[in-house]
Amino acid sequence: MTQPALSLEVLRAEHGDCLLLHHGNDVVLIDGGPSGVYKATLKPRLQELIAARARPLFLQMVMVSHIDDDHIVGLADMFAEAVDRKENKLGPPEWVAGELWLNAFGALTGASPTAGAGDARGAALNDLATTAPGQETKAIAASVKNGIALHEDAIALGIDRNASVGGGLVQRGGAKAAVDVVPGLTFTVLAPDKPELEKLRTKWEKWEHDHPAHEAANLDRSVFNLSSIVVLARSGKRTLLLTGDARSDAIIAGLEAEGLLTNAQPLIVDVLKLPHHGSIRNVDENFFARVRARNYVISANGRDGNPENDTLSLLCDSRLKDSDPWTLWLTYGAEAGDGKPGLHQRFDKFFAAREAKQKLDVRIAKPGERHVIAL
Repeated sequence: MTQPALSLEVLRAEHGDCLLLHHGNDVVLIDGGPSGVYKATLKPRLQELIAARARPLFLQMVMVSHIDDDHIVGLADMFAEAVDRKENKLGPPEWVAGELWLNAFGALTGASPTAGAGDARGAALNDLATTAPGQETKAIAASVKNGIALHEDAIALGIDRNASVGGGLVQRGGAKAAVDVVPGLTFTVLAPDKPELEKLRTKWEKWEHDHPAHEAANLDRSVFNLSSIVVLARSGKRTLLLTGDARSDAIIAGLEAEGLLTNAQPLIVDVLKLPHHGSIRNVDENFFARVRARNYVISANGRDGNPENDTLSLLCDSRLKDSDPWTLWLTYGAEAGDGKPGLHQRFDKFFAAREAKQKLDVRIAKPGERHVIAL
C-alpha cells in the first residue's frame, strides 16, 4: 500500500516556531511564532493553501507546544481574526480545525480553563500585563493572557480542546500514549509528564500565594518551557521528533519511558526539530549521541544568540565520524542583514571552519522562502 506523502514545512517565524505538517491532504499546524508572524508569514501561506483547495481549509489539528509568546502569538492572532470574522458576519470561515492541543494556563494552575478578563484572575492578569515592571514580567503575563484568549476563541469557534487525549492536559502517561491524528499518522506524547506538570502547578500556585499580582519579576520563564508538548510523529517508517522548548533530558526520559530508546543503540528519526531554537541550555552531548536525525531543523533568527555556536558544534561533532548523510535546515542568516545583526557573518565563519573537518549540507532559507522537507 502506498504511503501518503509526508512533509514538514518550516516557516520563517523570527525567533519562534511555526510548522505545517502535511500527511497526504491532511494538515497539522504546530505553533504560530511571535507577534507579526501571522500577518507576514503564516496567513499568506494559509491563503495559498485555501486557494488550492476547497474553502474552508481544514486543519486536522492545531497544536501549541507551550504558551510562550514566540510560539502562541501567531495562533492567537489567527484565532482572534476568525472569531471577528464570525461575529461580524464577514463571510464564511476561511479555515476550520478539528482539534486544538493546548495546555492552557487555567489547566496548569487549577483555575477555570475559561478564566478571562471578566473574572478576578483575568482582571489581575490584565493589570499585570499593563503595569508590572520589567520586560520579562510583561512577557510572562502576556503569555498567560494569550493562552486564555486562545482557549476562549477556540470555544467561540466550536473547536474541541484536547479531545483526542480525553479533554485533559496533553501529557505523557495521559489518556492515550499514541494518538491517531488521522489514519496512518500518530503522535506519541513524550513530554510533559504528569509529575513535571504537578511540580509546575505547585510552583506557580506557591508563587501566586506569596506575591501580589503586580510582582512577577522573580517568576522563572522555564515554567512554560518545561511544560512544552513534545511528540514523536510517525507515518509508516517515517518519524519526526517535535520538541517545542523542552529540555533534552526530559525528551530522553520520555523516549525511554515509551520504549522508543534503549542504551543499545541511538534512535534514528527523519526530522529532529531542535528544542528552544538551538539554545545550548536545552541540549547536551548525550542528546545528540542518543537521538540522530537525517534532518535537523533550527527555527531562530539570532535573537538571544540562537542558534548558539556551542549547539552547532555539539551537533556537528556528534556526526563527525558518521558517513550517513544528514542535513541542517536554518530559517535565517542566508545573507547579510537577514535576521539579527551579525547572524549571517557568524554562520559564514562557523561553517567555513567546520568544512575543514567534515562535509556539511546546510540549507538556509532566504527572505520570502520557507523550507519544505519531503519524507
